[in-house]
Amino acid sequence: MVVEVGILTVSTQCSKGAANDTSGPALEALLCQEDKQQWRICERKIVPDDKQQISAIVSAWSLRCRLIIVSGGTGISPSDVTIEAIEPLFTKRLPALATAMVVGSLTITPFAALSQVAAGVIGQTVVLAVPGSKKGSVENVQQVLKVLPHAVDTAAATEGTRHLHAPSGKVKSKVACNCSRPEDQEDQNIGVHGLSNDLGISVSRRARRSPYPMIPVAKALQLVLDHVKLLPIKRLLLNQISYGQILAEDVIAQENVPGYPASIMDGYAMIAADGPGVFAVRSALTAGSANLEGSEMLKSGEVVRVATGAPIPPGADAVVMVEDTELVTSDANGEEQQVRILASKEPIVQGQNIRPIGHDLRAETVVLRAGTQISEIGGEIGTMAISGNKEFAVYAMPRIAVMSTGDEVVDVLNTSQPHSSLAYGCIRDSNRPALLAALHALGCQTMDLGVVRDDPDLLSHTIRSSLQSCDGLISTGGVSMGERDWLKPVVEQRLGGTIHFGRVAMKPSKPTTFATVPSQSDSRDRFVFALPGNPVSALVAFHMFVAPALRMISGYLIDNTVADVTSKLRPSVQAEFIDQSVQLDRVRPEYIRGVLAWDHERKVWVVSMTDHKQQSSRIASMQSANALISLPIGTNERPSITTGETVTVIVIGTPLI
Repeated sequence: MVVEVGILTVSTQCSKGAANDTSGPALEALLCQEDKQQWRICERKIVPDDKQQISAIVSAWSLRCRLIIVSGGTGISPSDVTIEAIEPLFTKRLPALATAMVVGSLTITPFAALSQVAAGVIGQTVVLAVPGSKKGSVENVQQVLKVLPHAVDTAAATEGTRHLHAPSGKVKSKVACNCSRPEDQEDQNIGVHGLSNDLGISVSRRARRSPYPMIPVAKALQLVLDHVKLLPIKRLLLNQISYGQILAEDVIAQENVPGYPASIMDGYAMIAADGPGVFAVRSALTAGSANLEGSEMLKSGEVVRVATGAPIPPGADAVVMVEDTELVTSDANGEEQQVRILASKEPIVQGQNIRPIGHDLRAETVVLRAGTQISEIGGEIGTMAISGNKEFAVYAMPRIAVMSTGDEVVDVLNTSQPHSSLAYGCIRDSNRPALLAALHALGCQTMDLGVVRDDPDLLSHTIRSSLQSCDGLISTGGVSMGERDWLKPVVEQRLGGTIHFGRVAMKPSKPTTFATVPSQSDSRDRFVFALPGNPVSALVAFHMFVAPALRMISGYLIDNTVADVTSKLRPSVQAEFIDQSVQLDRVRPEYIRGVLAWDHERKVWVVSMTDHKQQSSRIASMQSANALISLPIGTNERPSITTGETVTVIVIGTPLI
């Protein structure tokens, strides 16, 4: 059997071309010399001493290689980060294999004591980390070369290892060993990566209870916020900026607005001290008129007709609106020659109806602060347009892939399929349309992946390909304990991802899962929210965890003015419960759907349920909901919430005012 091998050289100098890689070719020669038919080098790469790059490549290779050897970066200097990069990826550690490498190498050189060699398993792949020198890398691998084939076979033995350990008379093994076990000691271990069920085992051997601890809601949200990162800052033209984006830098006015004294209205520019009377009309000025610098000063007894926004002529210090004047004489062409400025209750004063230079924006002053969100109203865009800047620094908007899973789920958004009656046992997909709408409301870009069948190969391909161009993915279904719930094992075993939590102590949405997956294109992990299949559960989990994460990565906290992070990312208020009594769950806190409104007479927030049927399958309970009413766990002393009590309400929509 041919074993696929990846050889990764970690060296900043070699990656820059400043030095030649000697360890990689030496390791390749060692393996090929040992048995040309057994080892096949399918991956070769040189990377700098960068923890994120090392981790991402090893994680990606573990999906297609059976053996990975990483050379370099195993010393004790600050730049040596290989061990820190790969050990968190291990699903099983192989300390004896690492010890064998060190002990054997110590017989050759005492400097082997300064090497941090490591050995472990990622999924079904054996990984070795050895020194970066040609001599050191070869010496370490030589110490374990004879047992490597057996280690690789054992790591991939998803149906148990009894056939590999059997005496030679029963089953022929590539490597003779004396570790056979009695029939009654057959391996019953479930799961080869993380906590999820092994994709290769039969249904009867899968765990019947979830191995994922049920963590509190607050801890789950904190884990999410700890593992999502700010999106890159982009410099965009004004017409490239969209609603919802956050400014990453202050916007500073580059020029005064207006840049000249401007008339506030249509009328006549004059000398205020002249007061009412008959005046000669010298000329007319409109907005956009040529520069008036150096032109003749206005004289007493003269006025200039000006339009709104027009520059004020030199010598003028007030504008009288046209409604406060009347025509006295005009020429044959109808042009004004004289007008009368009428007396009014208020005297004419200097500066009347004139915007001075810099009245709206003053040059070199901050007109919008970093952290400002671009609203749908248009005020921010208008201010940016008039500021004199060409480009603006904003955080990128998240691009999120969305898919529903399940063989029984019918895609209602697929226009190529005729609308027909449902087959028995099927259900129309409401999750994806609802989540896409919620994402668009947050200003996110989306990728619609449709409905994906319950097939591990199809799921892993779909998720992997979408994460190449998206910042994260939201899926619904396939996260509980069903026979075809594949999301967790696919993320862990096929994608090399880390599941940070797989259950949350809440009702609904208990199976909510959050994971991160190494990127193949950069050092920023991509996130995966695998939400429950029940439509209400999916939407509640979205507003509890996904929406705060999207706000976080979009720059919501950049202004640093909020002490309570949660209140910025997931706003809440205290409100009076004005509905009929609700029994409290005795096991988990519950989040029921509600309508939040402001009571103008009593000056308090009030909240009521959208519907008294709050089952997680009933999407109608989300209709008109703008809030989630947070109910505590019930006790003997407090078995229910009654009318008039104060409750915490998480705001998910616009309250009724």
